[in-house]
Amino acid sequence: MAYTLSDPFRPLRTVLRVCGVTMLLAGLLLLLLPAGPLANWLAITAPLWPVRLAGAGLLTLGVYYLLAAAERGIGLPTLVTCSLGNGLPAVVIVSAYLQQDMAALGWPARIVLVLLFVAFLAGAVAPLRYLRAEYQAE
Repeated sequence: MAYTLSDPFRPLRTVLRVCGVTMLLAGLLLLLLPAGPLANWLAITAPLWPVRLAGAGLLTLGVYYLLAAAERGIGLPTLVTCSLGNGLPAVVIVSAYLQQDMAALGWPARIVLVLLFVAFLAGAVAPLRYLRAEYQAE
């Protein structure tokens, strides 16, 4: 049912794929970029292991979202994981912006963070309509 025209989860599958690719690319970037350019681009002087750990988490969630988008039915655990897994990074980005932690970032990094925020927000909101009883698998 994942590829038919009558699939009720088609918009959610699209959001899962977009968020999956976005998180996969962001995770690979944070995990594999050399330390010098990564520290310069993110304007940090602290150790980079928390950034690498965040990259590993994003990579894992990205793979999970891509695999979940291909499932026949999308159940409650996938919906909750998608909402939380995208909502929490969106909250972190907004709180960092409001606390002016992004003041030291250059404009390319700010643009990337805005694009990430939009993808995270879409991924957090899209599953909410599927939490109703008529969309739940038997």
